[in-house]
Amino acid sequence: MGLSYLANGCVMSIMILLCICKYCNAQPKVFDILQFGAKPDGITDNSKALSNAWSEACGNSGGGVYATGDYWLSINQVNNLFIDGLGCLNGRGSTAWPYNSANRPVSMKLNNINTMSIKNISSYNSKLFHFAVHGCRDVTFDHVTVVAPADSPNTDGIHISSSSGINIMHSVIGTGDDCISLGPGSKFINITNVQCGPGHGISIGSLGKYPNEEDVFEVTIRDSTFIGTSNGVRIKSWSSSYSSMVSNVTFLNLQMNNVKNPIIIDQMYCPGTCGPHDEMSKSKVQIKDVRYEGIRGTSITQVAVNFECNQVFPCQDIMLQDINLPFNGGGQPTSICHNVKGSAFGQQLPPSCL
Repeated sequence: MGLSYLANGCVMSIMILLCICKYCNAQPKVFDILQFGAKPDGITDNSKALSNAWSEACGNSGGGVYATGDYWLSINQVNNLFIDGLGCLNGRGSTAWPYNSANRPVSMKLNNINTMSIKNISSYNSKLFHFAVHGCRDVTFDHVTVVAPADSPNTDGIHISSSSGINIMHSVIGTGDDCISLGPGSKFINITNVQCGPGHGISIGSLGKYPNEEDVFEVTIRDSTFIGTSNGVRIKSWSSSYSSMVSNVTFLNLQMNNVKNPIIIDQMYCPGTCGPHDEMSKSKVQIKDVRYEGIRGTSITQVAVNFECNQVFPCQDIMLQDINLPFNGGGQPTSICHNVKGSAFGQQLPPSCL
């Protein structure tokens, strides 16, 4: 694998380094770049220390393992970082999946990074999220492969929060949770040419769980394929939530192959906590200016389009154009609309309820 690192007066903290896949079953070892001469002083160019530690990790018969904390590999406060090559992260998640997620680490955690490219890297069987992106600007994932079993818990492929200018392209992601999840503060996000499945699809949210969450806006998901996922494109907020907003979202030219919920807005999200009386959403998350165009394929449930919006701030300006989602179980597909205002154009299968 190749990695170049340009330090612009920034701090980089890496506890563990990528391993080459062929070594992933051997005896592990910890690699700390501080032991190779790196100094987290915001001044020192740590390129040589990083390169030496990386070389040692890749040459070790066990690669690297996490030592402590909620991550395996963490990169913080870096400008102009480029990771490219044929390396992989193997989280050996099966050893941890039976346990509480609070005790499981993210494979790669990216914090407060300006300008970064991750290309041709694979991540397998993370214990929790594969990649977590927070407080970052201008980050590109290109030709990234993410693999975990469909029943692996909370193994989101790429989770984004409080970040802007994030591009995910030409990648294959299959997990036990969301292929890509966009949390609060995700803005100017572009996702294109992604194959998703297995997993829960690509989700915005869940939102509104905590006070003062940042809004989500300017999101485009296009030219992508969903295979056997439980959702296609989903926006979700907690049924009883704090205020925030989702706006200016575009879903364009998407192929759904045997997807359970191809198009869904779920503002009644409350796993394990909703009682039978919670029939209407009291979410305070406003969803508006959402466009679905050129969504096609097959739904394995009869309800192929499901807009369950909230009664406090109904969904506004929802647009459907050229939707073709036949039910793959016989009979005609249907739509559900609760507390939503919008319009529909062109082909509409199922018939639009807007």
